[in-house]
Amino acid sequence: MLRTRRELLRDGARLGAGAALAGPLAHGAAATAVAEAATSAPYAAGLRSLTDEVRLPHLEIDGRLPSWLRGVLVRNGPALFEIGEQQLNHWFDGLAMLHAFAFGAGRVSYANRFLRSSQYLEYKRTGKMAYSEFGTDPCKAIFSGVTSLPVLGKVPNANVSIERLGARFTALTEMPVAVRFDPKALKTLGADGVLPTGRLGTAHPHHDPKTGERFAYEVELVPPTMGLRVLAWSRAGVRRELAFIPQDRPGYLHSFALTARYVAVIAQPFTFDLGKFLKPDRGPIVTNYGWNGSEPARVVIVDRARGGVVATAEVDPFFVFHHVNAYDDARGRVVIDLCAHRDSGIVDALYLKRLRRAGAKVPQAVPRRITVDPASGKAEVRDLAEGNFELPRVDDRLDGREYRYAYGVGVKDPARSGFIDRVSKLDTARGELRHWDERGAYPGEPVFVRRPGATREDDGVLLSVVFDARARTSYLLVLDARDLSEVARAAVPHHIPFGFHGLHAS
Repeated sequence: MLRTRRELLRDGARLGAGAALAGPLAHGAAATAVAEAATSAPYAAGLRSLTDEVRLPHLEIDGRLPSWLRGVLVRNGPALFEIGEQQLNHWFDGLAMLHAFAFGAGRVSYANRFLRSSQYLEYKRTGKMAYSEFGTDPCKAIFSGVTSLPVLGKVPNANVSIERLGARFTALTEMPVAVRFDPKALKTLGADGVLPTGRLGTAHPHHDPKTGERFAYEVELVPPTMGLRVLAWSRAGVRRELAFIPQDRPGYLHSFALTARYVAVIAQPFTFDLGKFLKPDRGPIVTNYGWNGSEPARVVIVDRARGGVVATAEVDPFFVFHHVNAYDDARGRVVIDLCAHRDSGIVDALYLKRLRRAGAKVPQAVPRRITVDPASGKAEVRDLAEGNFELPRVDDRLDGREYRYAYGVGVKDPARSGFIDRVSKLDTARGELRHWDERGAYPGEPVFVRRPGATREDDGVLLSVVFDARARTSYLLVLDARDLSEVARAAVPHHIPFGFHGLHAS
């Protein structure tokens, strides 16, 4: 149901009045709410479902937006965490919703809309979960008491990221099928291709800003061809296989690195167990991966021009979701910056029951640099700065090129706070992190927008969607990327569930 700002504010006022008039009748519900609040994390409301689709033509702005800021910020992420009576287990399972903040003439509007995935359409038709997700399967079969092999819809629940190719926008997840949508109306236009059984894709493809090439990978989980396939597309859309790396136990991948000469992939020791997967009690897809800390992580370097693996370097084991950036240095080495976790414990920490609980402990990643010499296969490893750093972004024009600054999020006090509560700027030259934070504020991935005509790398603004735990609403935060000072914020009269990734399009 499409709703306006006036309706949202009116219903909020009505709800408050109704609670006051209900008196003793509301006592039980109020007591339950108080009890839940006492056992929930302060940010837990940001992990609750948003069911309304709204279009708000004018958001209230505190501060002043730059006159040059135009275009649209499109965000992706989960927004529905229960289907009928079935609770979804993991943060990565929620049904995808697209959010758009459009800028112009110093104003900003907001709209959202659920992605019409097969999962969403079946939920609206039957009220039940029909397809498998990362950490949740449909209800067990009534007679057998066990789950079957993954059931995949024609249109995946693409709730992770967004890709733009010219005028074409798609929503992506870790399936090798993208979902097209209209960036203005946020209307779902259909899936590109058919979901294959036993194959995963990348949620973070790369685009070379100079050559126009696109790079991605596919992971084959089942015989006869188990392993990693590295792919490239020309500007004209011609697909080319750069390498296939056989793997008896394919490793989990969420992203990879690109330089002007190479593709770099981390084969981490969080691997897929086919034998477990084929058993009747296999569980959802993520339960078939296991961590082996006695195995090294391997950095696989693939030649972009000629294809083929040119080097494989072994380093101490770590787990990675996100790469920051990569480039070729003056000595011909491959420099790879990423967010390194100690192990795969972060995957289990993001189950919703754990994440919503008061005192939740979420493992943090550190910004780390791995420098590989393709000639010798040797690697040097060092941390880039003291502190934690995740959901990294750089100026897209520097993807695969030498850079200095990256922007992300972090946690002020990991011993006390379990969830993202600050925006961070990483200076790779000085090895420093600086931060923006505010009490009760839980920001999302900051997207960098360069000021037209800028000559400095960090001359622009950062756009981050922030959940205000005190008001239980969200706002768009605009920061000066140079010093993280606040430029403006635009309030939304409801909460926007914590999402993952997005992009700014002019």
